[in-house]
Amino acid sequence: MQETPEFSKILQVDSLSEAAKRVRLEANDTERAALAARFELISVESLTGDLIVERTKGSELIRVRGRMAAEIRQSCVISGDPVAATIEESVDERFGEPGDTDIEIEVSLDEEDPPEPIENGEIDLGEVVAQILGVAIDPYPRASGAEIPQQYQAEEGDSVEMRKNPFEVLSSLKREGD
Repeated sequence: MQETPEFSKILQVDSLSEAAKRVRLEANDTERAALAARFELISVESLTGDLIVERTKGSELIRVRGRMAAEIRQSCVISGDPVAATIEESVDERFGEPGDTDIEIEVSLDEEDPPEPIENGEIDLGEVVAQILGVAIDPYPRASGAEIPQQYQAEEGDSVEMRKNPFEVLSSLKREGD
């Protein structure tokens, strides 16, 4: 049994006509709180997606493109203080029937990724936006003025290999009874 994502906005593929469809998504308080927990953030202040969904001419592929925007608060990796961030990313995803997503053995950087599968005739547009948010979050946010403690900073002229490893002390300690 699959859990429903925190920001689930289902689009029935059968409801799409030949004309492009504009879709505006906005996460409510409950969805934003659940996404904050999922991504280990202090809060998600806002999350929107302005999307265009259309059938690709001549195929059964569905293209979802547009923009997502979010205002988040996360903890500084050094001080733990709140750090506000604005995230704006483009959305450009393709979806196809499961048979259209055969895995290819040879991968070329010039080729597009295979389309995501359409499951049960549905595309979860909210989850598309949430995944883009998750990838765009800064994994090491720093508050203004937050500095790494001196003991963990490399000395001027030190190469990466010459930095003092904080675990060296532990490895040099003898266990009691040795």
